[in-house]
Order: sequence, then C-alpha cells, then structure tokens
Amino acid sequence: MEDAHAKGVPVTEVTLFSSVSVDGYATGPDGDLGRLHRWMWNGDARGSRDGEEYLRAFRDAGAIVFGRRTYDSGQEPWGDDDVFDAPVFVLTHERLDPAAKNGTVFTFVDGSPAQVLALARAAAGDRGIAVMGSPDVAQQFLREGLVDVLLLTVVPVLLGAGTPLFAALPAPVELRQTLAVPGSEVALARYEVVRGPAASDTTGAASAADRPTASVS
Repeated sequence: MEDAHAKGVPVTEVTLFSSVSVDGYATGPDGDLGRLHRWMWNGDARGSRDGEEYLRAFRDAGAIVFGRRTYDSGQEPWGDDDVFDAPVFVLTHERLDPAAKNGTVFTFVDGSPAQVLALARAAAGDRGIAVMGSPDVAQQFLREGLVDVLLLTVVPVLLGAGTPLFAALPAPVELRQTLAVPGSEVALARYEVVRGPAASDTTGAASAADRPTASVS
C-alpha cells in the first residue's frame, strides 16, 4: 500500500497509545481493564514523569480514534466528566448519530482505517492523531501502515490471558526506541516506526544518536 509517507507528503503524526502488560495483553480476561489502567487512578503514578509524558502527549492530539468496545467500556468510568480535549472518531458498523459529551463530540464511522484517518486529519489540522487503546483498531492501523509512533505504558504484570495488543502483520514493522522511562506502577516506552530504506537495514549496529534515552530515578 502506497501512503503519504512513501510519497514524501508532509502528514501529521499518528500515535498509538495503549497500556499493555509485559506479556502483551491490552485487556485482561473478559475485557477487564482494571489492572492495566490502575496507574491512571493512582495519583503518584499519574503525576510521575512517565505518567505526565503519556497524558501530555495524549492531550496534545488534535483528533482521537478508537473502537466501539472502547467507547462502550468507557461509559461508566468517564461518567459526565470532560475527559477529551479533541474530537473522537469511533469505528463501528452500527449507524449512530454524533454524541456530544465528555467534553467532545463522538462521531461514529463505518469505514476503512484510511477513511477514518482522513476524517481525523481534517478535524485535527496540524495537530497529531491519537489511536487510543482498542486492540482491534490498533491492529488494523498497523496492518495498513498508518501508525508513526507507539507510546506504550508497560504495566509490570503477566496477565496470562486477555486480548493481545498486537497480532499477525503482513510484514515485520521495524521500530526505533526513542524513550524508555522505568517506574514502579508503569513504565513508558516510545517507539518510532522506521520507514524507507532504513526499515530493511537491520544488520547495522545502532549509533549513539539512535539509542533510546532513559531516565532512572
């Protein structure tokens, strides 16, 4: 699939945001998010450098994309609070009218990842796009080559079962780690998707400039 990156067209960055267990699950059994999202309700973890970096990057997004399951599972914890600072596009096969709540407008879209991303880009202007949680949506965007950055909060737990964040891809996706911040409740890891000739060159050793930065406290 030829995309704007391959054509050299400037595009806003698409960042996949997700909490994930050490064994790669984005939810626990039966879709449970309690353990993986516990850090969000812990004031110390939320206010730490890793938590603040993650939340700041999310708040800076000009549009947000996630799936219907994420929308449904968020109804109770979000309540009537203003949770979002940008318009949200929800992928679903069900035809629903836009819903104004939680500080934003939810637009329900039945379309391909590329079509949804086009709508999100139009709404975001020159700001980035956040693909939030939603393992199925994340996998669709990755398969289509539409993700530029992975910003993951890695939770120190082995869940053993649940919904995997990642699944089979048509080809390997090379990543460059640019941030690694350890923490007791959650660790922050940032990866950039490597595109172009560098993506197929996996034999060379990383230079000092390519190595991830880390903060140890």
